[in-house]
Amino acid sequence: MLRYCETIAHWVDRGHGAYRDPESGVQATIERQFERFEEAGNALGAPFRKANPSIPWGPIFEIRNELSHPYQRVYDPEKLWRFATVDLPRIARRLRSAKFPRDGE
Repeated sequence: MLRYCETIAHWVDRGHGAYRDPESGVQATIERQFERFEEAGNALGAPFRKANPSIPWGPIFEIRNELSHPYQRVYDPEKLWRFATVDLPRIARRLRSAKFPRDGE
């Protein structure tokens, strides 16, 4: 998950103008990296998520669903931008000190 946070941060550094420019590929790249970020979190499983309640799992899954299923509602790319610029840096810090439960916990 940290690797995807770092990759997204790299693309965010290109700025909001590049994110909104469809020719730059920034938005599409951040969207794909976010999907991978969420998939990595999902693959860690429920024990990891339970051991790390300070990570906002609900919003992560919600944005991923909006990206993956845009036909269910209108996708707002600004929601992902806000998450990538405001929430993701905090999540990355929390992941650096995440608890990894032992088997059976």
